[in-house]
Amino acid sequence: MAFILIGYSTYVSIRQNIRKGAWGLFLAGCISAPALSAVIDRPFFRASSIVIVFGASDFEENSGVAPVVYDFHILDGATSGQAAPDLISADGRTINYNTQRYNPIQSGEGSGWEFQVNNSTFGGAFQSTAPNQTLDANDSYTAFGLDDSTDVDLLGGGARASRFFVASNVPFDIFGQASNITATGDFSTMDYSNIRYRLRYQVSGGGGANRWGQQAQDPAPSGNGVTYGQNGTLFTLDGLSGSPVKVFQGEQRTARTRGSIMDHAVSFQSRYSLRGSTISGNNYDFSQGVGSLAADVTYTIYTP
Repeated sequence: MAFILIGYSTYVSIRQNIRKGAWGLFLAGCISAPALSAVIDRPFFRASSIVIVFGASDFEENSGVAPVVYDFHILDGATSGQAAPDLISADGRTINYNTQRYNPIQSGEGSGWEFQVNNSTFGGAFQSTAPNQTLDANDSYTAFGLDDSTDVDLLGGGARASRFFVASNVPFDIFGQASNITATGDFSTMDYSNIRYRLRYQVSGGGGANRWGQQAQDPAPSGNGVTYGQNGTLFTLDGLSGSPVKVFQGEQRTARTRGSIMDHAVSFQSRYSLRGSTISGNNYDFSQGVGSLAADVTYTIYTP
């Protein structure tokens, strides 16, 4: 029997080429397959919004020391009136600055205000021995002459002053709230409205190793920073006795150029004075008798 083959070589060639092509595609697929694992690195730098507050660790009679940082606020994501996380759990006290050093304030529990002699015909000089703003057996007066205009009233109008310091890399607001009013003795009918309130701030000051604000800037250069307690207008703690009230509105950070916390710090000073309901002048007369009036004022820092 005879066979007639037509196109055999062509058929073989086509099959071989198909096999070679399939093998080539397989090899190519193996060679170009992507890696199935990876390592990702991400350098990341971000400065958070920070406000640092310093004052005293406690009242002077409780062995408080100063200066001490007791507030370290992270203001990221907060809005004005919304409390920011504080990375230091302790609460601090305000301080005073005198004799080139920071001094914790007193609680007032065991101290009375100092008196001054007015309109004496001679003498009457008062010598205060520490602690300041306290009349005790360590203080002294010189003998003095008197006539019908000689009188005694509160030294400095009964004003109490204290400070706290703020350093920041961001604008900030300050809210104040008065609470825990106590009135005793002949002052028992007095309330928040009998305590006058004023607020001011100093960009720089102090002396020696305790100078502040040497590399600071005005946190409210427009002049509109103090929003409650401006000097020259009558404000009392009655206005702070409800919900927290904004007493300062910031416009820029305190830090101006490279420096330390104290270099960047700005001083906020609160001033309080007794307002007798019927007494003018220095707001006290012997006819008012003996008593005490006190309140707590809490300051909180927020992002504007």
